[in-house]
Amino acid sequence: MTPEAPDHGRVAELARLREVDLPPNLVARVMTRVSEPRLPSVWQWLRRPFVIEVRISPLLLIAIALALGVAFVYVGATLK
Repeated sequence: MTPEAPDHGRVAELARLREVDLPPNLVARVMTRVSEPRLPSVWQWLRRPFVIEVRISPLLLIAIALALGVAFVYVGATLK
């Protein structure tokens, strides 16, 4: 048997293996198991990334900068 000329008898036998009727209870069990989410292990839960999202408006940013400036001036004036 060479790669250029495959044995058609074996290919036909292998093609017939695709035609398998699965029992309905097996299909239902597999589908329910696939559809149920798996709980992560403790290690997976600890290693998962998390996102912290902070939304700051430009006005809030200016107010924070002014408050910090006033705080630094106050602390600097009380240290003298």
